[in-house]
Amino acid sequence: MKHKIFILTSLLALGGVLNAQSIFNGYAYVSDTTAGTNSTWYNLSGSGQSTSFQGANLGTFSNALWLGGQTGFDSVGNGVNFIEMGYSITGTATANGTIAYAFQSFSAPNDQQGTDVNGANTSDISTNLISAHSLTAGSYNISIYVQGAPNNGSSIYDSNGGSNYNAAFTVVPETSTYALFAGLGVLAFVLTKRLKK
Repeated sequence: MKHKIFILTSLLALGGVLNAQSIFNGYAYVSDTTAGTNSTWYNLSGSGQSTSFQGANLGTFSNALWLGGQTGFDSVGNGVNFIEMGYSITGTATANGTIAYAFQSFSAPNDQQGTDVNGANTSDISTNLISAHSLTAGSYNISIYVQGAPNNGSSIYDSNGGSNYNAAFTVVPETSTYALFAGLGVLAFVLTKRLKK
């Protein structure tokens, strides 16, 4: 009898593990033009892209650095309460925030959330980090994770084993800013020459 109870308990525990919610196939993108356009995609927990976000140099940006992503989520039939990407920026300035993922599609039992990496769904909820946080010229690091929760369960994470996904980027002034400074320099030079006469 004890063996039957042990086997039944083991099967119930295994069923609970097999029916656990999961977050999977996560990707992040950055774009220097507009949300979801001309995007460079990076792997988080997914493996479909050529580059991992972890350790990447995202590049140099001037007036726009859009951040967004997509993830799969299995709520085991409980529905999705929320899915969001959290980020923390350090370097020349610091900032924190979250990006709420929009519903994309459902193919039982999984939801797809965020912007579609394959371009099938281009609706997007993303953030221009430079304008949202008034990031000035300098070097930065960004740390991101994805968090999701079913309607009646605890949050689960895509967070690189708790270490988050970390990358670097640089912000430089716009070319028009350089032109403005050059123009002001020429004007100052001319005024100085005139005052000396």
